[in-house]
Amino acid sequence: MGALFGALTALCIGLSDLFGRRVVAARGAVATVMAIQAVAAVVSAATLLVISSTFDLGDVLIGAVSGLGFGVGLGCYFGGLARSTSTVVSPIVATLSAVVPFTYAVGRGAAVSGWSVAGAVVAIGGLLLITVGGGRVAHVAVGSRWALVSGLGYGVGLSIMIEVSEASGAWPALAQRATAFVLMVAVAVRSTGGVPTLGGMRLAVLVAGAFAAMSTVFYLFGVQADTTPAVVTASMFPAVTIAIGRAFYGDTVSRPQLFGLLVVLVGVAGVVAA
Repeated sequence: MGALFGALTALCIGLSDLFGRRVVAARGAVATVMAIQAVAAVVSAATLLVISSTFDLGDVLIGAVSGLGFGVGLGCYFGGLARSTSTVVSPIVATLSAVVPFTYAVGRGAAVSGWSVAGAVVAIGGLLLITVGGGRVAHVAVGSRWALVSGLGYGVGLSIMIEVSEASGAWPALAQRATAFVLMVAVAVRSTGGVPTLGGMRLAVLVAGAFAAMSTVFYLFGVQADTTPAVVTASMFPAVTIAIGRAFYGDTVSRPQLFGLLVVLVGVAGVVAA
């Protein structure tokens, strides 16, 4: 079940990106992330009505810390997409989003096999192939820098969510998204002097925010069911985002990068299978 919920997490992230990138192109990364987090917070609050959830201050605080990581992660992710392409940004973010929580889970005593470690190493090798194989892909260096910060933000945000209790239900997800929203409002005010508006992009924001909220809910279900496969399977969202980037946004995929992506997915699959 952990792997299933992780896969649903990855699918929701990819679908959120499909609509989120449209808003980024029209309104910029800061406005987009702020709006997506606002919608995600509302959707997370609505899930409290259908998911058994017990308020626990400790779990809510964990969700808030996770939200800080997600705010940095999502902001830098879209910032990277605005300056580069999904073929550069997404695999780096995905690998760090898998490796950081995986390392954290191992450090706190999760049972792992040698094959799991080998799979993580293979995934990192694929990351190296992707980053050095960009060729004519636009702005590899700047995209990689934004992706590195994004991946570390996501990694911290995902790692700490492993600590929440099952009884808290959707409360940590609400705290996570609400905190990320407040963070992005502060960034918007500091960078633009006010809160930006979205004009005619409201529908895309609503859909992107709803999928973002469900990605957190599915991730919580996954780590509570089986931590390691959920963490790593959730990081497979580049398979969705790169396909979307190619089909809808004309992103270029070089052969070394395609091979590197396949290596990343093989490594992730190896962790899950182990």
